[in-house]
Amino acid sequence: MITLIKKFREWIHTYPLLHKFLKFGFVGVLSTLVSLFVFWMIMLQYPQYNLLSKAIGYIMGFFVGFTLNKLWTYVDHAEEGETYLLRYMIVYAVTFFVYLFFNYSCDHFIHPENFISHIISDLGEERLANWIVLRGTLVTNILSIFVNVILNFFGTNFLVFRVPKPQEIFD
Repeated sequence: MITLIKKFREWIHTYPLLHKFLKFGFVGVLSTLVSLFVFWMIMLQYPQYNLLSKAIGYIMGFFVGFTLNKLWTYVDHAEEGETYLLRYMIVYAVTFFVYLFFNYSCDHFIHPENFISHIISDLGEERLANWIVLRGTLVTNILSIFVNVILNFFGTNFLVFRVPKPQEIFD
């Protein structure tokens, strides 16, 4: 098993962008879990504050993601000084408003839980379909987080840390 892990690590280092994406993905999953946990805990206590609980969860996920990305994912691309943090905050501020707008649109106009529940229902899973419909805000939050992770990866990778293209790494 250890040999397999070593071979995988050697292979993944030959693809720097994929390597960054996997690290970013791990950080994203962890910060998403923190975000969902905070959202869910607030929603259990104060269900009337749906959008505020999503915003607080997002901010908590931001701090976890910022810290791990800085110390682990992009440590070899991090710049000294204020611009690194400023660019990171700008990317996350923009994606934060996209996240909130997408959440609001889904909760009030699109209702993706209905589409998803119909698909699940067509597969014969009525209980799961009903569970999804009853947890619409959770479904829209998960979808919004997914969109947000993709936007954050591209923003962080190409605007904040300006990771070079693979052919430029050895120039």
